[in-house]
Amino acid sequence: RQAFETFYSKKSLERITKRVAFFAGKVGVTPGAIQIRNIGYRWASCLRNGDLHFHWKCLMAPLTIIDYIVVHELCHLHYRDHSDAFWNEVDKVLPDFRDRKKWLRVRGVELDL
Repeated sequence: RQAFETFYSKKSLERITKRVAFFAGKVGVTPGAIQIRNIGYRWASCLRNGDLHFHWKCLMAPLTIIDYIVVHELCHLHYRDHSDAFWNEVDKVLPDFRDRKKWLRVRGVELDL
């Protein structure tokens, strides 16, 4: 299991860093450092200082879902909550975010070793 976590962590950092760079301008933010970790039941988190942490299991998801997770966290740099204003920011970048969010809620549990 540790070998898989190490592999996915390394590959996740490469892919997620590219996706964060791609979407940061679209969201209009400058994120801090990106880390890949085991963050329990969460897919990602946005720290107050702008750093972003992503669960290593994110790489197991399809790219469209990884993009949703990335955009979700980037939008937290504008809004720290899940208010209507926050979801409006997500919608501006990913108009189909509801479908992606539903996929993650329903199928995310399958992304395990």
